[in-house]
Amino acid sequence: MITDQAFADLQEAVGEENASREPAVLDSYAWQPFLNEDPALWTQRPAAVVLPASTEEVQAVVKACNRHGLKFKALCTGWGVHAGPTSEGVVQVDLRRMDRILEIDEKNMIAVVEPYVSGAQLQAEAMKRGLNTHLIGAGPVCSPLASATSMHGVGHDGIYMSYSPRNVLGVEWVLPDGELLRLGSPGSGPGWFTGDGPGPSLRGIMRGASGAFGGLGIFTKCALKLFNWPGPPSLEAEGTVFDSVVERPENMRFYGCVFQRARDFADAVYKLGEAEIGYLCLRITLGSFPMAMAPKLYRKIMRAPNIRSVIYEALRYPLTVLLAGDSMDELLYQEAVLAKIVREHGGILLDMQASPVAPMLPLNLIRASLIPAAFRLGGTFCTNLDENDALDSQMDWADAIAEVKKPWIESGAILDDGGENPYFVPYENNTWAHCEVVHMYSVHEEKSLRALKPISFLSTLEAIERCMTPLSVLNPEVRKALSPLAGHFNRWQREISAAFDPGAAADAGLYTEEKDFETEGVDPEKVRRFEELSERLRWTEDGPPQA
Repeated sequence: MITDQAFADLQEAVGEENASREPAVLDSYAWQPFLNEDPALWTQRPAAVVLPASTEEVQAVVKACNRHGLKFKALCTGWGVHAGPTSEGVVQVDLRRMDRILEIDEKNMIAVVEPYVSGAQLQAEAMKRGLNTHLIGAGPVCSPLASATSMHGVGHDGIYMSYSPRNVLGVEWVLPDGELLRLGSPGSGPGWFTGDGPGPSLRGIMRGASGAFGGLGIFTKCALKLFNWPGPPSLEAEGTVFDSVVERPENMRFYGCVFQRARDFADAVYKLGEAEIGYLCLRITLGSFPMAMAPKLYRKIMRAPNIRSVIYEALRYPLTVLLAGDSMDELLYQEAVLAKIVREHGGILLDMQASPVAPMLPLNLIRASLIPAAFRLGGTFCTNLDENDALDSQMDWADAIAEVKKPWIESGAILDDGGENPYFVPYENNTWAHCEVVHMYSVHEEKSLRALKPISFLSTLEAIERCMTPLSVLNPEVRKALSPLAGHFNRWQREISAAFDPGAAADAGLYTEEKDFETEGVDPEKVRRFEELSERLRWTEDGPPQA
């Protein structure tokens, strides 16, 4: 509940028409389609909702929450339960009225945006100027500001444009007490070109590896690095996501590369990085396309052993590559290099220009538009998020998670995707990569929901076995398990939270909260192994464990 005086102060901050505590309105914010591991997360109703239109109004909201003992949680475009409250008494700060691209600096390749600018919105404006922006794999409707300042941010174009935490420059940040902080060059007046100085950088505190998920205040503006776009000023599309027709730019080529062995795949991706070619590059199982676009056909495929074995065994290591050149000579050079690398590593090169799906590739790969279709077959999905790590480690980890999933596939608790369903994108010269392994399930089936905690536990165990730190540290169970094995990072996050938020006004449930894993349904031997490794790898006050 929220008191009348507290609600009146919120109305004063944003205007009466931009604040609500009506139950129907609040319930509409309690539903988010992603990461619903617990149905209760669908129904965590905020105490009130406010829609500020400026940095000053955001400050006024945050200060009102501090005065009245309320918490606040920012929401940009929203895509999952992590965007909503994690406890009672939280004011949902909906930033949809802050939707402007404030500046595109063509010469210095910088864009300054507000929170509700979508990736598609920024990309469309940038392309008119021969520039492009990194889009995360979750799709073009997501907020680039949120991905850069507050959480993960990887996508198909990482080979060329890196990933969101690398691309954030100057930042405007409303701290949990309502004070305003401008990080980097905006704080001293010369523009938005850097987020590091003059003076000490706070980028590590602001977001670290995974971001604070709204637990350290609200970001109202940020500058993002832009990149070269060798294509036309716009890509005109017809049809829907599933039957889109887009004319492929002349200076771009889509290729599929298929390898039978993990070692050949990894070595080929390393070579692509050394050659510095490629505008887009990702590995997803070939079954993902019929899975998302033609669910009934996919179910038939999974009942056909021979076809299934081709997709999930013979063609287990596919790579989709987009080449783009500023000239035809550059494009021809890239094509020749790609063909040589694939040939030398025993792969098969498939010219996607000649395939029936060619007209839809620009929309669904350059703009990453197909991801919402992943909800069609299972109802919703979770993902085992791995740390951005060495490419070899990622390959091994993805195969291990495929094995983790198999018992639950066989029991019917999660969708039969062959176990092999990674989203794998390399970046920064391809020496390392991001990898996550998806599992799809139904929120309407109890056996589906019962499978989620064991899968999360076992995925974390596989990471610990390999000395890796999953990015799914927004999960309180994962955070508690891994913090002692990785420099007690959550102790530092709690101390940062206390220093920046003495009134505990920011909803830090996904930033600092810890919980024990639920291990019901997990093999006791796996639990014992988890405890053994946790004890052996635990950091002490003197530093890391000794070998």
